Amino acid sequence: MSRQADVGANRIRVQVLGTPTILGVPDGQHIRPQAMEFLVYLIVRGGSAYQHDILGDLLPEPTHRLATQRLHTYTYNLRQTFRTISGDNTYLRLRRHHYTLDTDAFDVDLWTMRDAITAAQHATSTAALRRAVAAYRGPLAANTAYLWLARHQQAVSREFLTAAINLAEALAHRPAEANAVLDIAAHHHPDDEILAAAAATICDRLG
Repeated sequence: MSRQADVGANRIRVQVLGTPTILGVPDGQHIRPQAMEFLVYLIVRGGSAYQHDILGDLLPEPTHRLATQRLHTYTYNLRQTFRTISGDNTYLRLRRHHYTLDTDAFDVDLWTMRDAITAAQHATSTAALRRAVAAYRGPLAANTAYLWLARHQQAVSREFLTAAINLAEALAHRPAEANAVLDIAAHHHPDDEILAAAAATICDRLG
């Protein structure tokens, strides 16, 4: 079996929409909270980041030497976790101060949502928008209070809400389905004014 096929059969499933979680971690394997934050950070950035950016965002207070040591500890913890799940040690690489996830080896809900949104821009059916809305389980890294998170969380929430509104508009000829989509969006973001205004407009159109 080729390495690509082997990795595909052992993809690491990660949820970052809602509470961050690595699925399939066996009992007894401890994931450091800071290692989980590091993984979420890489995922949000598309799977890679340079060390100086990581240290500036995640470890701004310790000295450079201490921050680097801590980052190596988090990297080791993630690699041990990935190896425990799949037996492979190549999911997270470091080369010339550049940390990179093997994106083909991961199944990440945020990436699924964003891929579906991109696909929807070139599709004539609602299937891609449905996938995008279905992938969303809640705000990015909910209940974590990562110091670097706010702008990324806002951007991801807006991407989801736009997809939900577009889907509801596309389903205007199916009022029950359109309302169900709006209900899902409102459940995750009950105080969003743009969603409320869009929902009111769609509901008026539905009669």
